Parts: sequence; structure tokens; C-alpha cells
Amino acid sequence: PRVYVMSPTLENFIDLFNLMNTSWVPFTRYIFNTVFTSVAGTFGHLFLASLAAYALAKMKFPGRNTMFQIVVLSLMFHPTVNTLSNFIIMSTMGMIDTYLAIIVPALAGTMGLYLMKQFMESSVSDAVLESARLDGASELKTFWVIAMPMVKPAWLTLIVYSFQGLWNSGTSIYIYS
Repeated sequence: PRVYVMSPTLENFIDLFNLMNTSWVPFTRYIFNTVFTSVAGTFGHLFLASLAAYALAKMKFPGRNTMFQIVVLSLMFHPTVNTLSNFIIMSTMGMIDTYLAIIVPALAGTMGLYLMKQFMESSVSDAVLESARLDGASELKTFWVIAMPMVKPAWLTLIVYSFQGLWNSGTSIYIYS
């Protein structure tokens, strides 16, 4: 075998796009599906994980530690282990062959919740949150205006982690048409 190409050409790429555009499902549809589900799942997961992490890290309520222990326990299970149960749940709920079958499980990822909670506990000061509350800020405004800008490094880490996970997920078992 030769190590280098004798006469390089780009015809193979042209043939690939011509073949994919004449197939039953256009190649651009595959790209749209992947980008849409990855972006929607990533930002939904970022928002919900941040809200839940804020509640677990900065609010005192009964059962808070038990909930966090369940989150840590769920990190032991690889997502592949849950594939069959996810399929049964999505099938029962009528979500098979929809975008929701990919996006909804992504919203409930516990790795993002764990990451955001740990980061909020260490970098968001209770004194800053208390001063915002004393100034009349609602809990949602305190979360969005005070806490979220302080955890931007965790945001970026979670965005990269979640987007990569959704982009590489083998979700062809959920969408057929």
C-alpha cells in the first residue's frame, strides 16, 4: 500500500453529497435533526440543571441531602444501561419518532446537576444572595441576575459536555421517519 495519494481529488465528496441528496432522506435533514436536538437539549438541560442546582445548593428544605445523594447515586449508571427503560417509557408516552424522545431524557441528566450544584456551593456567596434579597430582588431574579453570572465557567463546561453527549448519542432507535 502507498502511504500518500498519487493524484488527490475531491470527487468522492461531491459524489457523497450527490448520493445523499438523491436518497430517501436528504443529508441536510440529518444535519438539521442533529443540530436541533443537540442545541435544544443542551440549553434545556443547562437551564433545568442550573435551577435545580441553585435550589439544592442555596435553599434549605427537608430532604435536600437525600435528593443530592440520589443524584450522586444515579451518576453510577452509564446512559447505555438506561436505553431499554427509556425506550419503553418513550413508547408508552407516544414520543417515539419525535424530537421529544431525544430532548426530554437529555433534560434530566444528573451530571449537569451535580456539576452546577458543586460549583454554586463553592463560588456563589450566601452573603451576596442575601444582600440581593434585602434589596428586594425576587428569588428568580436573584438566581438569574446574581448567581448565574457567577457560574459562567460551569455553564461553559456543561454546554460542551451536554452538546457533545447529544451530538454523539446513538438515538436512531427513537426516530424512524
